[in-house]
Order: sequence, then structure tokens, then C-alpha cells
Amino acid sequence: MTRYIIDVRTREEYANRHLEGAINIDFNGPLFVSDISCFEKDAEFIVYCNGGGRAGRAATQMRTLGFTDVTGYGIMGASAATGVPVMYGA
Repeated sequence: MTRYIIDVRTREEYANRHLEGAINIDFNGPLFVSDISCFEKDAEFIVYCNGGGRAGRAATQMRTLGFTDVTGYGIMGASAATGVPVMYGA
């Protein structure tokens, strides 16, 4: 199964630190729904933000769009759950 790691923070937050290989789609940005809708709905999604709040809201939104395997985390929890390291700086 395909797994995607989605960083739902702003571009600036992503540039400061992010999980290696994560895709940045700002949950509060105007294109979140259209951008996330381009992915296959049955893939595994690890969604994260700084502390987990936005990630939880993004995961809920994704489930309403028909995504079936979505888990929300804070950045450090996402790193621990996936084993993917946090990268600092752009």
C-alpha cells in the first residue's frame, strides 16, 4: 500500500523543520481540498502539524472526502510512528 506523509502546516513552518520526504499542503490554505483530492483515497496517510490540532482537523476533513486510512500527529509523534527523521532548515 502506498503511504504519504503530509505536512499540513504553512510553507514557512515546513521550511523551518519537516519530516524527510513529507509533502507540504497547508490545511488553512485555499487549495487544501483540491490538492489533497488528487491522491488515491485508499492509500495510507500520515498527516502532521506542530502539536496535532491542525492534523486532527485535516484528518477529519480527509475522511469526509472519502479517504479511508488517515492518522493525525504532531511532528515528533509522526516521526516516532514512522521512523522518518525530522529535517531542519530548507
